[in-house]
Amino acid sequence: MMQRTRFSILSSCLRFMVLVLTCCVAAGLSPGTVCAGDENAPIVVRGSSTLQPVAEMWAAAFDPMSEASSFDIEATGTGKGISDLIAGRADIAMASRPLSQDERAAAEDRGIVIHQSIVARMGIAVVVHRDNPVASITMSDLAGVFSGDVRNWKVVGGPDEVITVVRKDSGWSPEFFRKRVMEDREFVADSVMVDSKEGVVSEVSGRPWSIGVTGMPEAIPALDRIGLIRLVSGGSDEDSTYALSRPLFFFTIENSEATKAFLKFVAGSKAQSLIAEFGLYPAKQLDPML
Repeated sequence: MMQRTRFSILSSCLRFMVLVLTCCVAAGLSPGTVCAGDENAPIVVRGSSTLQPVAEMWAAAFDPMSEASSFDIEATGTGKGISDLIAGRADIAMASRPLSQDERAAAEDRGIVIHQSIVARMGIAVVVHRDNPVASITMSDLAGVFSGDVRNWKVVGGPDEVITVVRKDSGWSPEFFRKRVMEDREFVADSVMVDSKEGVVSEVSGRPWSIGVTGMPEAIPALDRIGLIRLVSGGSDEDSTYALSRPLFFFTIENSEATKAFLKFVAGSKAQSLIAEFGLYPAKQLDPML
């Protein structure tokens, strides 16, 4: 009886596979292409490497009895994720920055309306060498340090040592910092340039009187080599925090029922409570520095 049951199940599966293949061929699709409307198709998620591990964690925690049966998640970079979304190759684009004007224009050219969901906030940490005694800094002094107006640690309560600014050469984080903290002033010309947030951590850990800006997810694992500086607002340490924060996004177009259910889950308290281990803050958390 058990053998007959297994054979019956196998036979049913084979008949279903033949039906799907016939459907795809009739629609002019390759055998490896999932037919439109197939309720078993995975939710395809592409984009930011910052959000990839978080999206994978959310997917694993998502109610298995929901309409989404599986996920296909890959870190391809924010820009590629958004272009895949516009081209119909992804259901969700993970993004560590807002849409650019060119991306908005590309969507408009196709008659597409992109929907934005803020799903988390990433802490932007100000880091120094672990032996640096400076524990906090005002926002105005921080702007002065990165613009070159403040060049010595003694100005901000430290020793008589020249400040070395370390920064990432491009990307949304340094641009956000320049606009938010420095009020559009330019970075000091003799900054030490690196090409990644991890590079900032590495460089600062090897330079005793340096200072840099990186992501909190990159800073937390390196606290044996670097220190975090509190950012003071309102002139009081009581109003200070260790990080600014900036939003992280999911972009979507037309959401299937499965995608809608997943987005609702991501916005809920259960999913939001799981992101602290990644150095992220809940999407709706009010940051005193914003």
